[in-house]
Amino acid sequence: MDERTRMTRPETEPPPRPAKAVRRRYIDGRFGQMHVRTAGPAPGAAGPQRVPLYCIHQSPSSSLVFEPVMAELGRERRVAAGDTPGFGESDPPPAPPEIDDYARAHGEAIDALELGETVDLFGYFTGAKIAVALALQRPAQIRRIVLNGCVVYSPEELSQERRTYQRDRYDWDAGHLLKWWSHLKARAPAGYPLELFVRHFAEIQRGGPDSWWGHRAAQNYDLAAALPRLTQPVLVMCSNDPEGEKSKRALAYLKRGSLVCLPHVGQGMLDLHTAEVCALMRDFLDRA
Repeated sequence: MDERTRMTRPETEPPPRPAKAVRRRYIDGRFGQMHVRTAGPAPGAAGPQRVPLYCIHQSPSSSLVFEPVMAELGRERRVAAGDTPGFGESDPPPAPPEIDDYARAHGEAIDALELGETVDLFGYFTGAKIAVALALQRPAQIRRIVLNGCVVYSPEELSQERRTYQRDRYDWDAGHLLKWWSHLKARAPAGYPLELFVRHFAEIQRGGPDSWWGHRAAQNYDLAAALPRLTQPVLVMCSNDPEGEKSKRALAYLKRGSLVCLPHVGQGMLDLHTAEVCALMRDFLDRA
């Protein structure tokens, strides 16, 4: 062995990297390939098994938003989250869908992942409406539901939502990027790390010019009419911001609802306050 070889060869192999808590894969769905994230013990693993949890994100975004929660809750249960068709890395629908269409796609993901005959749901803003629709479609399978951003709008507020969230006009001046940057920056809590902000900002752009379909579907869904039809226990988490205030209205429509108010701004809450959010979810989900 010459001196050059000896000096460039490591004395020992580098230690193996720890396995990442959240794994990723694709499944086949009604609109093409659907990208999903999973965490937790393997199916059939030894020991007591808690009810699996399936998470549905807001729009425009992706299941990336749930990674901190998945890593934490995945310590004791199977957790999965899919990119809603047209967002993240999932193939888009051929035409604007409705909330019930999104719900059926996520239901197919639950089946493909073999989460079981009993599943809990966690829905986030648009994902909250999708979770409600999915629970109504599958009342025997969905056991408990956590909703963050379960916003019930007045007619005037809904009209404002329709004006705010329209199809972005793409141009070479990147006006749509500046619009979203300003929109999100105004809602970011103090001290929110720029690295996290950029990561989620980039994920929001992946839906492309048709990502407004998610808002369109959410605006078309009559949440006030749907909530009273739920038979499952529902926990509504309200953030300390205008959307959290509007979410408090949901409790009046629920047969088996409970409400918890958090002292945090909604944007970035799952990243910045993971342990607190997961403790509340565990307390609710682990009840008999």
